[in-house]
Amino acid sequence: MSLVTAYNGLPVRVGVYLLVFWPTVGYYVYSDSETGGLSDPRLRGVAFGFLGIPGLLVDLSIVQRQN
Repeated sequence: MSLVTAYNGLPVRVGVYLLVFWPTVGYYVYSDSETGGLSDPRLRGVAFGFLGIPGLLVDLSIVQRQN
């Protein structure tokens, strides 16, 4: 069993998801946190970036609640 076909390609799909959405969402959350003056923009960018699209939605709801 190779890594590509293991569990119907799940490791590959997770890897591609993290490669695409982690940097994109992470940078958006980081820059938005930095301009908004929120606490610890680097940690927020890494944490919410790891979650991807759900992390972006959570961050947007937190920022909207604070405003």
